[in-house]
Amino acid sequence: RSGTTPLASGRRQVAVSGSYLVTGGLGGLGVRAAELLVSSGSTEVVLSSRSGRIARDGQGLEAKMLALIQGAVAQIAVADVADALDACSLSSGVGAELSGVLHAAGVLRDKLLRSMTNGDVSAVFAPKALAASHVAQATKYTPLQALLLFSSIAATFGSIGAANYSAAN
Repeated sequence: RSGTTPLASGRRQVAVSGSYLVTGGLGGLGVRAAELLVSSGSTEVVLSSRSGRIARDGQGLEAKMLALIQGAVAQIAVADVADALDACSLSSGVGAELSGVLHAAGVLRDKLLRSMTNGDVSAVFAPKALAASHVAQATKYTPLQALLLFSSIAATFGSIGAANYSAAN
């Protein structure tokens, strides 16, 4: 496409243009990904979040998000992509044709394995693994430039109390 800025990604170049959906868009990874998309030429970025607000602002996320929104390039959508209907509505509700999805949603609920409940496992699996499946299904017939699933090194190395998080990643 003309007017795109290539992003270096290892051995490949990815042209960033059009509209992108960032799930977990109001977390640290999501806001940073949105900044990179906008600076690389994306014309629209939809930041999705279950709550529609930034939960932790210790990293200056609020100011970064406001700068993106005031530039009229980004918008916030409240949706839970762990719900299949929300994932479908969200992916089809992006204004212009959807060019890509960056799935950065995730939840931490650390506990030692012996005290972990099914609810603790579900709370972590839903926004990461289940939501990834829903987003993939919702965009199955959309010609995306990219479907990027953020993961964590915890999937390989793990950490004490994060068995559910490691498995979800």
